[in-house]
Amino acid sequence: MSVSAAGPSPDYDIGTAIDEGRWTGYQKLILLLVGCAVIFDGFDNQSLGFAAPAIIRDWGISKEMLSPVMAIGQFGMMFGAALGGMIGDRFGRKAALVGSVLTFGVLTACIAISNSLIEIGALRLFANVGLGAAFPNAAALVSEYTPRRSRSLGVTASIVCVPLGGVVGGLIAAKVLPVFGWRMLFAAAGGATLTVALLLIALLPESTRFLLRREGDTPRLRRLLARVGLEVPGDARLVDRGEQDAAPQGKSPVAALFADSWRHDTIALWAAFGACLFAVYAAFSWLPTMLSDAGFDLAFSSQGLTAFNIGGVIAALSGAWLIGHKGSRAPMVAMAIGGVIGAGVMLATPLDPGGSRAMLILILGVEGAFINGVQTTLYALAAHVYPTAIRATGVGSATSVGRIGAIASSFGGALALHALGASGLSLMLLAAMAATTIALLAVRRHSRPAYSTGV
Repeated sequence: MSVSAAGPSPDYDIGTAIDEGRWTGYQKLILLLVGCAVIFDGFDNQSLGFAAPAIIRDWGISKEMLSPVMAIGQFGMMFGAALGGMIGDRFGRKAALVGSVLTFGVLTACIAISNSLIEIGALRLFANVGLGAAFPNAAALVSEYTPRRSRSLGVTASIVCVPLGGVVGGLIAAKVLPVFGWRMLFAAAGGATLTVALLLIALLPESTRFLLRREGDTPRLRRLLARVGLEVPGDARLVDRGEQDAAPQGKSPVAALFADSWRHDTIALWAAFGACLFAVYAAFSWLPTMLSDAGFDLAFSSQGLTAFNIGGVIAALSGAWLIGHKGSRAPMVAMAIGGVIGAGVMLATPLDPGGSRAMLILILGVEGAFINGVQTTLYALAAHVYPTAIRATGVGSATSVGRIGAIASSFGGALALHALGASGLSLMLLAAMAATTIALLAVRRHSRPAYSTGV
């Protein structure tokens, strides 16, 4: 930690102190709390995909009738991601994250008492506003508390909790759906989420870098820095030079995304998020239905999506570790190409309930590894591209625009399954991951290797 003289009082650069300091237990507690919020974001988000086969059978409806409900939820996430990013940059990451968790927790629980697709669609729309708002603030908060050498791993570890939430949801769905039905699944998801919201209110701190930018040098900020493990001299003046130098001058956060420094990468990130989220939500929404249509029971259909998510957890953490050592370009492009190849293998694999289920689970797990691995590390890449003043807005805008791909997957998945069966879903995944590869190659401001490996 370097301290330079500036007039009668020395400057203490909190950005440098956090970037070059140890990854302390308190900082890891922040990651754990944010991760808990994102786990239930992932569970609540995928709950309709798990429940879809049961709802279709209980109500005697078609997949095409359920498609608008899937899509309207993505509209909610698109709006929520943009709104959540702006709220986070204006009022704080904690306020935006807690508000989002409360929103999707209450409304997801309410789906349990729905009696029509219109009711489910309305609740899903507003619940997904909260779901979407969580991502940019989770990524920004973890990024701003994690040392530079561990930042990619930290942000990815928080966002990887989306597929981990899918794993939790899949395990619960496999037990709950056959016995208690789909209503109990939504009640459990919403109730657990509200418990996490109370933990966040009690324990989660605001970002120190945000507090310095918004409130200046305050006793509250100094107490937080002490909890992080930083010893700030009493006569020091707190600064954040790196963010001051990078901050956009005289522009709103939204306008700054298209300033000369960030325009190219903003467009490339939007394209990467859009294509990859198309692939992610095609699987989240329609993979259990694809397996059910092929003759597999509800329990195995949920297990197939669970395998897809478990693969994503493993690959995302491995990819984040590689990014810390090799930079982000090579590992992320390699995972995207792996998604293309994996979709080709899915296309060539027949879905036979009497065949090897273990092999099918393996294939789905590997494809989930590549697709989810790219998607979760995209948040770390976006958090790296933008400075504090526009970080939540930048991540939120990429997530928001990317939801166009998720919306398209809601309709495209139903049409593809209807027209081509399982082959249609595999072809969609192949095309989406090919587009993701091209977009990742176009990003200029990829992160560089962090040469120190200590944590």
